[in-house]
Amino acid sequence: MSGTITVAIAGNQMIDSRTTKVLGALLVSMTIGSLLLMALESEPPRPSQNSMASIRSAVLPASFSASRPWRRVVVHSSADPRDQLPQRCHFIVRQTADASGRRVLPTKLWSQQEAGQHVYVPGHDFNADSIGICIIGDFSTRAPSRKQMETLISLVNELQRKLDIPADSVYLQSELNPDRNLPGKAFPVGEFNASLHRNNE
Repeated sequence: MSGTITVAIAGNQMIDSRTTKVLGALLVSMTIGSLLLMALESEPPRPSQNSMASIRSAVLPASFSASRPWRRVVVHSSADPRDQLPQRCHFIVRQTADASGRRVLPTKLWSQQEAGQHVYVPGHDFNADSIGICIIGDFSTRAPSRKQMETLISLVNELQRKLDIPADSVYLQSELNPDRNLPGKAFPVGEFNASLHRNNE
């Protein structure tokens, strides 16, 4: 009788010991996995001082004065820089820098402070007060380069600050025209939204 009880107790101890080891190993592996993911998680691209200085001097100099009530920013993309869309926007963000090291090109529309022809929203004239930015590249399968993304964010942030455009007035084309998935599936929407300038920052 006592032998049977001893075996039962030993069996229960064996089960409890095995369960504890498995649960302990699971807990340790989950903790290590979480720490690794946190360490590998990339920060949203932050504009560098050089990038901001270049944009301020070339695009939004201290003497700049807007002659239109710019209220929004709309980000588009075009895989072909020779396409008509970039020229219907106010700024083009190129994949590579020009000879002077700039990736941002203001178009004639921005220089002359004219309405763009880059977005159509039924019932709303978004072109009248929206700044169009076209980032060059096919982002259906790959994201923009780090430099190109940094340049885009620098430009949007500076426009927001200079023209008092809130984060909720910065759009991707797909948000206004759902039938057009642009800038593309691989465009890092979360990183872009996290990097927008907010008035309390």
